[in-house]
Amino acid sequence: MAVSLYNTATEYVASAITILRGTVADITNVGFYATTSLVTIPAVGDFTIVTLVDGTGGVVPPLGVRGEIDVLTLIGSGGDITTLTAGDYQVFILIQTASENIIRKIDTLTIL
Repeated sequence: MAVSLYNTATEYVASAITILRGTVADITNVGFYATTSLVTIPAVGDFTIVTLVDGTGGVVPPLGVRGEIDVLTLIGSGGDITTLTAGDYQVFILIQTASENIIRKIDTLTIL
């Protein structure tokens, strides 16, 4: 991901995920969490629930990419995440199913 955004911008950030077992239909929620701490591991309750976009089916949804499954987060004013100030962030993605909560540290985000 390694994304840089201006602090006055509102932009979508897509985080591609790969499903190793099960199907997209097994996913009940996805979430986004960002922290400036290098040692913080977020709890499930710390995540903001965001949008799952599945481009692997017959019809690709708006903002989807054919063949990809993305966690789509709108960052900035009026978006899913509105509290990030200038700085470097570690980004985590939550993938929830009926039986488990998967937390992945995926990359970094810089707010300029």
